[in-house]
Amino acid sequence: MSLLEDYEHQFGVLTADITSKTHGIPNLSGQPRKNAISDIERLVEEAQDLLEQIDLEVRDLPSAARQTGSVRAKSYHDELRRLQKDFRRAQVAMADAVHGRDELLGPDDVPHSEDQRERLLQNTERMQKSSNRLEEGYRMTLETEEIGRGIMDNLHRDRETMTRARDRLRGVDQDLGKSGRILNGMKRF
Repeated sequence: MSLLEDYEHQFGVLTADITSKTHGIPNLSGQPRKNAISDIERLVEEAQDLLEQIDLEVRDLPSAARQTGSVRAKSYHDELRRLQKDFRRAQVAMADAVHGRDELLGPDDVPHSEDQRERLLQNTERMQKSSNRLEEGYRMTLETEEIGRGIMDNLHRDRETMTRARDRLRGVDQDLGKSGRILNGMKRF
């Protein structure tokens, strides 16, 4: 495993950890929530450092592999930006949820009616469905990205094959030109 592949693997582990912790933020409150936010911020910093290392490794790749490496590095940068955006949304959503809960249910010292309980259950169910749709969309995005990466790799291999074929064709063309000159020279004699 090359150093670049090792960095890519570490980046994958970090992003998975960031994603799982970000999705857990809305379910936390108080000190555990603060700890989770600190952990995510630390993981994001580690991921940024790792991306800098990946960028350095891509620059050192041979020119044939550099383009593919650059495309992958760019997708990693995009992924980290998306994760940071999701993290900020989760933080804002938690603040909005606390405010919305107070509006929906009233202060904690007021007894809850059956109607309020029913509305809360309906809202919880709607939020769960929305979360499921978001997770499904995220999964589809990752699958699409993987398919795109495969297509880019195939296109790169096809380009290399076509370049080699063109070079061979030029060599054959030169050989035919030489053969034609030799035959013309032989006709003169």
